Amino acid sequence: VHSSTSSTRTSRSRVTIRTLTLKHQSPSNCMTLRLTAIVAMTADRVIGYRGNLPWHLTEDLAFFKKTTSGHPIVMGRKTYESIGRPLPKRRNIVLTRDLSWKADGIEVIHQPIDLSKLPDIEGQVFIIGGAEIYAAFMPQIEDLLVSHVFENYVGDTRLPSFENEFPQSEVIESHQAFKVRRHFRANSLSH
Repeated sequence: VHSSTSSTRTSRSRVTIRTLTLKHQSPSNCMTLRLTAIVAMTADRVIGYRGNLPWHLTEDLAFFKKTTSGHPIVMGRKTYESIGRPLPKRRNIVLTRDLSWKADGIEVIHQPIDLSKLPDIEGQVFIIGGAEIYAAFMPQIEDLLVSHVFENYVGDTRLPSFENEFPQSEVIESHQAFKVRRHFRANSLSH
């Protein structure tokens, strides 16, 4: 795994994006992936309850759909089973330890490094959960899009701590029940 850095200038800031170059088979067969986690959580870090979201926030679901459509998404088996079907307009990838698990419309990987071995995988990839999947990919994740839900909910699944590795953030959307923050690693956004 190699890291590279590129800069772009926007009207309000200079954005530096680190990308991961994951190699497999031969150095000439090289792909660049940009991994972003997308998640909704409460102040107590709750992200799930009994295999489902503890809330129904229409605006958050719309943000998720708008953001991930057209991109590969990676989820754990339990997350896939809670959804119950492949999400449309996305390349659906499930990470599971079960070597015999399969489902129609799903690509299966068994460890995070297998993501780079999939054919034609490149560009933006969204990690959509659950907690174990976020933890497994955290070293490779470039940024997190976190819907910070204002109300507290009972839950049995919590997002692993990420703030020390992603100490900077910016609000990118605000709604009555939540705000979306992009959390990023130190030095990936400078003004």
